[in-house]
Amino acid sequence: MRFASLNLLAVTVVAALTLPMVSYAGGGGMHHDASSGHESFPFGHPGDAKRVDRVIKITANEFSFMPSSLTVKAGETIKFVVTNAGKIKHEFVLGTKSEQREHDKEMQAMPHMKMDDPNGISIPKGETASLIWTFTKPMVIQYACHEPGHYAAGMYGELSVK
Repeated sequence: MRFASLNLLAVTVVAALTLPMVSYAGGGGMHHDASSGHESFPFGHPGDAKRVDRVIKITANEFSFMPSSLTVKAGETIKFVVTNAGKIKHEFVLGTKSEQREHDKEMQAMPHMKMDDPNGISIPKGETASLIWTFTKPMVIQYACHEPGHYAAGMYGELSVK
């Protein structure tokens, strides 16, 4: 009888620890789209370079993006061309506010983590990099930099998908 209660306790603890991860993965994070073969997010997925509708140029300075807000249309594929005019490395990451906050926590815990997310790029100082994205759903998201301290300093912009 004692072993049965310990087993039940162990199962309960494992379930309690695993449930938040399952909830996060299913509730707004990244999903794999089997039909297109790439990752998708609540607001869209990586776009096809052959189907770009519009190019938007963005400048990353120390702790700010220019422009600081953008509007795109659901269904549009945008090529973001981001130039780092600052003196240090920056990132350009698309995500909902909650995804941005979560990513920032990860970056604070592991500041030298390499950018390999499909919704973001790393831009070394003085260089330009591109991200192609197809927006699928009207909503307001952010583009942000998660180099240590940058997001907290306000290095993000608002992107409205209409």
